[in-house]
Amino acid sequence: MRLSRLLRERGWQVDSLAALPGTPRMADVVVLPDDARQVRDRVARARQGFPGALVVTLAAGTGDRTGALALGADDQVDAGLPGDLVVDRLLALLRLKRQGPRLAYALDDLAVDLRQRRVRRAGRDILLSSREFQLLVLLLQAEGAVVPRSAILDRLWAGDLDVADNAVDALASRLRRRLDGAGQPRLLHTLRGVGYCLLSAAPETLAA
Repeated sequence: MRLSRLLRERGWQVDSLAALPGTPRMADVVVLPDDARQVRDRVARARQGFPGALVVTLAAGTGDRTGALALGADDQVDAGLPGDLVVDRLLALLRLKRQGPRLAYALDDLAVDLRQRRVRRAGRDILLSSREFQLLVLLLQAEGAVVPRSAILDRLWAGDLDVADNAVDALASRLRRRLDGAGQPRLLHTLRGVGYCLLSAAPETLAA
């Protein structure tokens, strides 16, 4: 298997299993074939057999990632990508999993507490809907990078095929109105035709 060879070349210990183990074993990553008929069952058994492991499905080509995510996988990796990109993506996902979730974010005078689900800016509390809050956290996690509309749809409306094309724009507009009070510098920015990002309102940041 190509992925097994690539991982071994990077110094990983790789075991190819004909069947998932009946008793728990230690592993960093479990890679499953992307068979839509069996993914849900295989993911569930992988989590039992390898507690704490990153569970990803390996797609034969570019496909619908939301399907694998909705069935319980941590992510889906496109096996058709260049080998280095496939391995680097697995390593990046593993680093994120090991770091654990952040519980608080701050940007200028904006403070977000995930544990209490509390949002404050310049000392005032901001009430957000569940989806507005999810979008805010997604943009904060991107640390200033632009999050494409497609990625926002994947994360916030996974598997929902009835979402209107302008749903992301409408959601971002509502979030912007709640975040940016009268006379306050704008934090939520639009890259037309691409997506959205959160940026510091400091003059040197905006000038850059």
